[in-house]
Amino acid sequence: MSNGDLFYACGIALAVSAVLVSFIGLRARGFPGKAAPLVAIWFVALVGASTTFAVLHAKDEQQEKKAELNKASEEAELEEAQ
Repeated sequence: MSNGDLFYACGIALAVSAVLVSFIGLRARGFPGKAAPLVAIWFVALVGASTTFAVLHAKDEQQEKKAELNKASEEAELEEAQ
C-alpha cells in the first residue's frame, strides 16, 4: 500500500471512530468510564498514524512533482537546442 492509501485509511478510521464514540457517548450514561484511557490511546494512535502518513504522502508527491519538472525542463532545453 502506498502512503496515500494508508493516510486515507487512517483518516477514514479516525472519522468512523469519532462518530461511533460520539454515538455511544450520547446513548450510554457512564461512557467512557473505565475505558477512557483506551479510547484516548485509540484516538492518539489514529491521529499519529494519520499525521505520519500525511507527511510521507506529501513528500512522495513532492518528489514526483520534482521529477516531472526536471523532465519537462530537459525536454524544453532539447527543443531550444534544435
